[in-house]
Amino acid sequence: MMAKILEMKNITKYIFDEYGKKIAGTTVKILDRVNFDLEHGEVHVLMGENGAGKSTLMKVLGGNIAADEGAITLDGSAYSVKGPKEAREKGVAFIHQELNLCLNLDIAHNIFLGREPVRRGFVDHQYIYQKSREYLDEFGFREIDPKTMIRDLSTARQQVVEIVKALSYQSKILIMDEPTASLTASEINHLFDLIRKLKANGVSIIYISHRMDELQEIGDRLTVLRDGQSIQTISMREFDQDKVVKLMVGRTISNMYTCTHTVGAEDVIEVEGLRIGPNTEPIDLHIRKGEIVGMGGLVGSGRSELARSIFGVRTYFGGKIVYKGQTYTAPTAGRSIKQGIAYLSEDRKIDGLIIDKDIKENISLASLYRLFQNHMVNKKLERQEAAAKIEELNVICRSMDQPVSTLSGGNQQKVLFAKWLESKPDLLILDEPTRGIDVNAKAEIYEIMDGIAKQGVAIMMISSELPELIGMSDRIYVMKKGSISLEIEDKCQMTQERILESTL
Repeated sequence: MMAKILEMKNITKYIFDEYGKKIAGTTVKILDRVNFDLEHGEVHVLMGENGAGKSTLMKVLGGNIAADEGAITLDGSAYSVKGPKEAREKGVAFIHQELNLCLNLDIAHNIFLGREPVRRGFVDHQYIYQKSREYLDEFGFREIDPKTMIRDLSTARQQVVEIVKALSYQSKILIMDEPTASLTASEINHLFDLIRKLKANGVSIIYISHRMDELQEIGDRLTVLRDGQSIQTISMREFDQDKVVKLMVGRTISNMYTCTHTVGAEDVIEVEGLRIGPNTEPIDLHIRKGEIVGMGGLVGSGRSELARSIFGVRTYFGGKIVYKGQTYTAPTAGRSIKQGIAYLSEDRKIDGLIIDKDIKENISLASLYRLFQNHMVNKKLERQEAAAKIEELNVICRSMDQPVSTLSGGNQQKVLFAKWLESKPDLLILDEPTRGIDVNAKAEIYEIMDGIAKQGVAIMMISSELPELIGMSDRIYVMKKGSISLEIEDKCQMTQERILESTL
């Protein structure tokens, strides 16, 4: 046995408000006597459904909130911090699932945000750039320019900056919450190489993930949380996917992908000769009523750019969009919403939700034009429709008046889904719809998608998870370098090998 760097014993946390304080009089526990430990140079995987308590437990460790009961020791000494800054100073760094970067600053100044070095009374920008360059080189990202603005980076690159920023603190413990959610296969391999290097240097890593295919490659032990309790800790040598799923949800999950809908004959949308870039090949595709069309390809292949061009938040460079039989020119987001086109974006924090607003307000965001009556929003109707969607999508919350920021990542994703379903779309564009969602919630989302398709809604689903792409799609287009490289119409021809080959 390796020496333990961290022990968390009987950690208990009651329902709390947006400031992390226990709500007076409540007896409902989010964490119920949870035990967790970490060894030097270990990758300890933490798994559980959304709402199981994973992020809350890590927020306690990371100093974001305080436990109501229990004790923590770090390197054998009592550990108590008043905030994330103090946690980082003690060697605990947290890479959150939701990126926390300033889009209007460059990479270097994000890395040093809040700890800028001063020389002769002024911020030492030269040192910031020099040291950021060293950090990027040290961690294997030599191709990234530290002067690049965060807003100009892809989600994957922004994730890389978060990782480098956390590592720059010389951390003893690194908490990674879904670190590979936005990374390409090559970037994941690079991250895993980096994790192995950190392990060799004695850094301990708590790794939260729903991607079971990557856990055996990188993990040493695995702990499952369910309903706020620690269920079991196993060695990764004992890993069995069915066993872990049963530990997570208390039962086995069969028939993950629900596909009972029937594809109609009528096209809802046709894209003819559309170019997403000035030098890309023209794109031709169509989606029928009640059809789920999967969009495969690597990150950066142009899938999101195509979706955003159709929705009207990005210009395109020629071609034609035909929507419900009519040429759809100069689309804008507002016009698309009213026409019945919805776009569930990849990054819910930036493009999808206003996380400081409450659940009902977020659900109504895309349908305010319909709720706006007599110069004001019909609050009664807003609450009725929000309540219906919360029940339909099984959003775990205490109230529709609860800020979205207090929900788990998976429940935030459900609220985003509810927002777009409330707009009553005929075309629903889903960009990584199950990103950061646990296996049980994924099954629920797939069932919802199937139900939507049954109602005749056309669905474009962008996904980097090949089992999901194959399991839910009636047809698949694969994109490469801004154009279509493959179309698969026969379900029997949908294989991971064929899809991967067409991306290379």
